[in-house]
Amino acid sequence: MALSWQSPVYLERPRLLDRLPEEPGFAVVLEAPAGFGKSVLAGQLSARLGLRTLWASALLGEPRALLARALGFPEEAPWGPVLEALAAEPTLVVLEDLKGEEELSPLLRALPALVVLASRNPLPYPELPKLLAEGRLVRLGAGELAFTLEEAQALFGGRPGAEEAHRATGGWPLPLFLSALTGEPPEPGALVRGLRESLSPEEFQEGLLLAALPHLPPELATPATEGLFAKGLLRRLPEGFRLHDLLKEMALRSLREEVQGAVKGAEGRLPPPLLAQAYFQSGLHGDLLRLMEKPLQMNLPPETLVAWREVLERGGLRARLRLGEALLQCGKREGEAFLKPLAEAEDPRIALLACGHLAYYLAETMLERRLPEARGYLERGLALLDRVDAELAGRFLNDVARVPFEEGKPEEALALLEEALKRLPQDSPFRLAPLVNLAFLRFELHGDLLGRIQITEESLPLYLRHMPWNLPGHLRVLGRLYLLLGKRAEAERYLEEAARTEGNPLAALEAAMLLAHLRGDEGALSELVARAELWESPYLVGRGRALLALLRKDPSLLEGQEGFLPALARAELTGDPTLLPPYPEGREERLYWHALRYRLLREEGDLEALLGLTQVGAGVLPGLVPLDLLPKKRPELARPYPLPEVLRSGWKEAIALRLEEVPPLKVSVLGRFQVEGPLGPVALSGKLREVFALFLLGLSREEVAFHLWPDASEEGALNNLSVWLSRLRKALEPWGVPTYLGEEGLLRVESDLKALEKALEGGDAQRALELYREPLLPGVDHPLLDRKREEVYHRVRRLFLKVGEPPYLERLLELDPLDEEALLLWAEGCLKRGQRGRVLRALEAYRRRLWEELGERPSPEVEALFRHLNR
Repeated sequence: MALSWQSPVYLERPRLLDRLPEEPGFAVVLEAPAGFGKSVLAGQLSARLGLRTLWASALLGEPRALLARALGFPEEAPWGPVLEALAAEPTLVVLEDLKGEEELSPLLRALPALVVLASRNPLPYPELPKLLAEGRLVRLGAGELAFTLEEAQALFGGRPGAEEAHRATGGWPLPLFLSALTGEPPEPGALVRGLRESLSPEEFQEGLLLAALPHLPPELATPATEGLFAKGLLRRLPEGFRLHDLLKEMALRSLREEVQGAVKGAEGRLPPPLLAQAYFQSGLHGDLLRLMEKPLQMNLPPETLVAWREVLERGGLRARLRLGEALLQCGKREGEAFLKPLAEAEDPRIALLACGHLAYYLAETMLERRLPEARGYLERGLALLDRVDAELAGRFLNDVARVPFEEGKPEEALALLEEALKRLPQDSPFRLAPLVNLAFLRFELHGDLLGRIQITEESLPLYLRHMPWNLPGHLRVLGRLYLLLGKRAEAERYLEEAARTEGNPLAALEAAMLLAHLRGDEGALSELVARAELWESPYLVGRGRALLALLRKDPSLLEGQEGFLPALARAELTGDPTLLPPYPEGREERLYWHALRYRLLREEGDLEALLGLTQVGAGVLPGLVPLDLLPKKRPELARPYPLPEVLRSGWKEAIALRLEEVPPLKVSVLGRFQVEGPLGPVALSGKLREVFALFLLGLSREEVAFHLWPDASEEGALNNLSVWLSRLRKALEPWGVPTYLGEEGLLRVESDLKALEKALEGGDAQRALELYREPLLPGVDHPLLDRKREEVYHRVRRLFLKVGEPPYLERLLELDPLDEEALLLWAEGCLKRGQRGRVLRALEAYRRRLWEELGERPSPEVEALFRHLNR
């Protein structure tokens, strides 16, 4: 009996069903772990076809014996009579729970039925590769059987939770189905049992290990990892493989001891930071503390170490050293209480590390810097340098260079950084930090802005690999530097990344503030200022209030706020240059100081100062001075500004200097009529659209005039055209400088029509399929255009018929459901893939539509095929 799947929760998925053959002589292999919907799909295929269906599980016996009994033979009957009985009428055979040890060769060689083989593991039957090569086998694995997000949403029927459930399960059908049915997470016991049965012992152990890891880097993957991924149980993220959240939760809750065993078994395989996370996640806290006492570099986010505080407080010197630094990195001053005793430790390595951390963070602006104390720890650490190895000494010198810089002694800072580079081994990853800091000093001393950006950008991958805790600060710096250059997109990208990157919460908070101000989001900025107040960081509070006051144009928000940034904002909001803060020492602050003074007073001395403060000259103006405040006698200063801004300004002298940069006009006329210029969409309608369309076809000015006004004299037609060309120019070139319209028509235009014609000329059917949409030039009515539409359609049709592959034929049938030639070619291909029922349904629909729309009968070829398939 054919199974019927009537429950609405068993979602029918045409994406899968339309790929399956529908008649004897073909085979389907469904290979996936338990719960991936293999039986449901086979049942839906049976219901769709209505064939006699024989269903057997290899768990109940040898498939041959089970089929023999179902067909009325003794179980010991050989394959011969069984195959004859299967061929006697159209039959679907579904064999489940196969292990690959079954004797199926006679069945697979003869294929007297449509055969579905379902298994949790790869099947080794030797006939399968041959069937695949012949086009008689369809194979679907876990990746194909997993639900897409759209299918999950359909399964939930519009109820909330589909996206979250899909993310947690990775599209695994069984738990997704249970969540849709009950609205609750699925019961873990049954799923774990099913997985244990579906996976090899190595794969199951790998899954247990991954339950304790945030991710497994690709270079640490094993064949078992790849097996889990192939079965749809892992996600492949940029950072590596990750177990789906549902499976992770199930394993940690139900199989904790087994997870701990898997972690212990991977101790020689995992790098220390990953092993530490696995120890903590699986509850092996004693092992974690022993690992943290080893003199190893642990690239763990400080937020992670702070989250482990209760465990690390019970550890030894190194565990508390790591915790103290992490607390300070997270803006928590209580980290000092862990580090200050360690600065007196007998072990010079521990003492030097503690001194370096204290000197660095006591000089940190965002932690209410205390420079005299910082200087004390710098001096104490210098006395320990000769008692430690060269790399540790170099790291200390790099960190404490911050102290003299904040004290206004850049030469001393420079000397410390150069000494750090002398001591650090050539192959040390820690050389990166002094090199970046030297680039910062070169910017401060000489204005090398681009050099600083370049070195900081080049360092990001190395910081991510070796010193990830420094990443948020450098991303934030890049965001600020790109803001100086007026490059908003780059600034937003870096600030967004800084705001979401672990390692330095204070830098991330400042980046989020700058981003909210950049986007004009008062609500978000207010929340961030409140967070800064909780951190008790005067610098961040002042920064945030200054940005918020500028957004709201409310100087009252700055009451009681001291420092450079609040004073600068106060002067800007009141328009009073006497309120400018004292002239700053930092180069970045000087840029902002001169920029505001120029905006307030328009004195060219401030403009010249801006041009001389960095090596990029006018390159800093877009981020500091509005375009309309530049002196009109100096159009060259507009070169660095964004081109759309210059075009909108109507400053013709500045536009003329940038004309070569204006991008081509982008035109879409296939399925829609859209013209996109450098300032956005260009609205064309009526006669304007008609004039534009004819020029787009390549007609000359005289030809366009004749075709639009055929009854007018040549002079009259050209005069009419001149009027409309003037209007067209205003639409296409509102900046007033000739750009897209020349004497002979359109210039510098990129259109989808031209791209389609190029694809047709080169026989590129895939590109033509992507591009071709109907109607061509919608909304424009002209005989010339009607001819063009016919010409393009027939060229597309010829190419698609020539290729003859399903996507192209199906597209032709979408365009014209009564295209008999395309229908017959499509039917031929479907029959080769065993999709007889699909063809029959299509022919029935074609015959009905032909009669209803045209009152005609199909051709003899269609009728003959229809009768043949109905036999």
